[in-house]
Amino acid sequence: MTGDKVQVQEPAMSRRGVLLDRDGTIIADSGYVGAVQDVVFLEGAVEAIARLNAAGIPVAVVTNQAGVARGYYELEDVELVHKHMAAEMSRGGAHVDAWFYCPYHPDGIVAPFARTSADRKPGPGMAFAAATSLHLDLARSWVVGDTDADLGMARAVGARAFLVTEELDGAAPGVTAVSGLADAVDAILAEYAATPGAPASVSTAPVTSAAVPVTFPRHRYEEACSFATDYAGELSAALATVDTARFEAAARVLDAAYDRGATVFSCGNGGSASIANHFQCDHVKGVRGGTDLRTRVQSLSTNVEILSAIANDIGYDEVFDYQLQSLARPGDVLVAVSSSGRSPNIVRALQWCADNGVESIALTGFTGGPSKELATVSIHVDSTNYGVVEDAHQACMHLLAQYVRQSRMSGEAVTSGVF
Repeated sequence: MTGDKVQVQEPAMSRRGVLLDRDGTIIADSGYVGAVQDVVFLEGAVEAIARLNAAGIPVAVVTNQAGVARGYYELEDVELVHKHMAAEMSRGGAHVDAWFYCPYHPDGIVAPFARTSADRKPGPGMAFAAATSLHLDLARSWVVGDTDADLGMARAVGARAFLVTEELDGAAPGVTAVSGLADAVDAILAEYAATPGAPASVSTAPVTSAAVPVTFPRHRYEEACSFATDYAGELSAALATVDTARFEAAARVLDAAYDRGATVFSCGNGGSASIANHFQCDHVKGVRGGTDLRTRVQSLSTNVEILSAIANDIGYDEVFDYQLQSLARPGDVLVAVSSSGRSPNIVRALQWCADNGVESIALTGFTGGPSKELATVSIHVDSTNYGVVEDAHQACMHLLAQYVRQSRMSGEAVTSGVF
């Protein structure tokens, strides 16, 4: 059965969908797959997902990723694996509509993730998150996986369960044993075509998901206009996650530094380096408009001669703290920009500041990494898209510069000025 002509339109919140386990169902389970090079698609899996797509059935991946909690790999590595999988599936005409993973495990060694979670299968959290995201009626949907945890999640939400196994006999009641995803899709498409008018039975279970969804983009876009609309939405959502109280704390650190004539340093790598350099521009030149501010701000990312000399002779991990050792004094401030929050040279610089009486402000994304914990003030953007995080950081930089500037101006000067 190809499924090419099966197209059944269903109203929002009563749609049937398919929740797929990842390792052992779509790709080979080699044990904690946390690197792109370890991804091996199981035979027929991509084609099976393409058939669900052709039938108009929403597809979500829901996967336990305890490797994060156990310290085998990080959130960013899971994201990269999913990006790679999405790209490879796209070549086969397939796509996943939403990706969810749970990085938590009670026996983990990485503190933020070493805990129990209702999102970890057999808990229902990721299924509820998928239902909310894709407007699914879980009681009319299907779960395909290869472990008891997958079956437990299916039971918890009332979904039909398919177990991928070599033992096709003796499946538990209500569970269909299949040799692979392709066989499960055969059965799903047959049921889907046979019952297009089945009444909706929307799940009333509470939606309490702390699962980590793969953020923008969730699929391949054909039109730039729709990409732009969704990107803008992601950026708006990311900015909304920032704790505004952190801006107040950061502004006080900067204002106090400027008042006492301290030097404010900035640093970052790649796109974050451009934000650090822009910080110097706006906090030296920009803040002077209509004020008496004469700030001392220096980017540690701007001098290629110093950067390359330190990197070549000592090591790139020391390009920032080495400069601070010569230039910074107690009472100075460092503004460190890092999307991941775990770049070694950023972490070293923040640690040096903590050890030497230099306050620090960190702009971070993803999980925040060590930088989030080391900084005096952390402004954290909860997003896992580098472009979105960097755009949000740029906005944070502008926000701080404009706030500091207008706070030194009269009300009339502010309303008549150009910012």
